[in-house]
Amino acid sequence: MHTGYAESSTILPETDSRAAESSESARILYMCDFPPSNLRGGTVLMSRLLESYSKKDLVILTGSYFDSVSPQEGRLPCRQVTFPTSNETGRLGWGRLKSLIDWLLIPLKVLTGLWLVKSNGIKIIVTVAHGHFFIAAALLSRLVGLPLVLMVHDDWVAGVMKGSFVLKYFCVPIFRWTAGGAAHIYAVTPYMAEMLKKDFGVEAEVQMPAIDARVTETPGTPPKSNGECLRIIYAGTLTGAADDSFSLLLELIKSDKLLNYGVNDWELLLFVMATTSQVRDLGWEHPRIKFRGWVSQDELRSSLLSADILYLPFSFREEERYATSQAFPSKTADYLKSGKPILICAPTHSSLVRYGQEFGFAEIVDELSEKRLAESISRLWISAPYREELARKSDITLKANHDINKQRREFTKLITLLTQ
Repeated sequence: MHTGYAESSTILPETDSRAAESSESARILYMCDFPPSNLRGGTVLMSRLLESYSKKDLVILTGSYFDSVSPQEGRLPCRQVTFPTSNETGRLGWGRLKSLIDWLLIPLKVLTGLWLVKSNGIKIIVTVAHGHFFIAAALLSRLVGLPLVLMVHDDWVAGVMKGSFVLKYFCVPIFRWTAGGAAHIYAVTPYMAEMLKKDFGVEAEVQMPAIDARVTETPGTPPKSNGECLRIIYAGTLTGAADDSFSLLLELIKSDKLLNYGVNDWELLLFVMATTSQVRDLGWEHPRIKFRGWVSQDELRSSLLSADILYLPFSFREEERYATSQAFPSKTADYLKSGKPILICAPTHSSLVRYGQEFGFAEIVDELSEKRLAESISRLWISAPYREELARKSDITLKANHDINKQRREFTKLITLLTQ
């Protein structure tokens, strides 16, 4: 196994992670601009990780904007306090002004956190490197002398450097100071951990997207014959880190080229957060494309079981290289659990291709080629033994690196260790 993956030094009994709850749990302040929920990848990751932690010992300080747009699914039944924030968008400089105000309010975020620490007997602070709240969390940690646990799901520095003309000159020292003061850092991939070590001189434990690996899914639809309709599913959030590879699949689906590769009928199901106008503008109104929107976790699991191929794209654009080489789609864990064939379309330097090659759980297209993509779809569709081999390796990968119960136990042990 890759040396970047974390291994627990202590083996705990295989019991339900909720058994980790106790009246002696250290009180956590989760301080982040988004609350744990079923909104996007990072919010889902935090919801799953904190779900079993004692709710009376968990306090959430989050931003009002993300609180208002986040669904109720995945929310945690604990004390939550919202701090006024904006969407940081708008014309004629209004968006930049709102962003500036959010930054200027960091001292007030710290004071709000200080009030919650003192009034709730907080023993440790947990944050995600996103937006502005993690900087306030780092300041609060230094102010009150409490340990800080930092989650790094995306490259915050690269995002700021692309989006801000002023902050890009300060984001590297800000992040270095924040990471340097953390008692423990989690990185979403071993490649992210390597970057943190190389660029900022800090050690990080790998904690990849995870799901309950112990529960066996109800079998989906039986394997189809070549004459039936091939169903491809994509679930996720569309960003610049995936749009070109995603568009490649869309164009192939809308054309008739798969007929030349032994596929007689096909459809694409999209589980993506988008408005009706966006669906129209993006060209998704097509007989072979079924837009399903952003659905509940239960509905998504059921739908994945009906798929013949699950699509995982990452961008080939050089300007996205820094992100795609380190980040990781959170839905990968859900894909692996379904046991359905996974098709990765991404460049060789991306975390997806490197990880897929290491564990062998996916068919990989490592160039932006419609021909290569069609050939891979055909290979997955025609060969039942190949699909079975991928399913076997998916199960091995899932249990080795994406078990949420193991992550919860190790997280609880870490909190105990840091607060003793």
